[in-house]
Amino acid sequence: MVDQTPLISREGISGPKIGHSCCGCCCDTRRAVILVQIIFQIILGTISAILYSEGRFYNDWSDYPRVINDVGDAYRKLAIVVGVGAGVGLFVIFGAVTYKAPLIYLGIVMILVENALSIAFLWPAIQDQQEKTGGAIWVSLIGPIVWMLILIYPHIVFASEIKRGIMSPETYEREKQCGCCNV
Repeated sequence: MVDQTPLISREGISGPKIGHSCCGCCCDTRRAVILVQIIFQIILGTISAILYSEGRFYNDWSDYPRVINDVGDAYRKLAIVVGVGAGVGLFVIFGAVTYKAPLIYLGIVMILVENALSIAFLWPAIQDQQEKTGGAIWVSLIGPIVWMLILIYPHIVFASEIKRGIMSPETYEREKQCGCCNV
């Protein structure tokens, strides 16, 4: 049987905020996870899936036919991946609202998978473009990796706060923070 005793006593429910503030001052990690999922996974994911499947910007990458073909193939695959990511985002939001760490972990995994597959699917186009222009390949890797770290940061911290008992329905009033709208 699992001990359901919270790590923070009932006396610790009130008092000063002890949880993490996302980005130093902006908002609590629960709110940050919900915002990341709504904005980046659901809204941008859905828009990207539609645009990728329609082939709107294959020619924006290059005027080199081999690169355009590679990007077309990659975008068709990515349309499916980001579409699934948008659906997973709904589960992650549910996990944030109900303080379920496993669903937050699902969000972390989905962000990692999306970024890894984006790099893998676009790799032939990146190599072809580098071959044509002589640019550095590593530059094409830094952006997605930094972006992924920014997106998973609130998820990791929120999940750890749930596990440590800092974030829960009982403690959220103490931990709630929003520097931009104070709601």
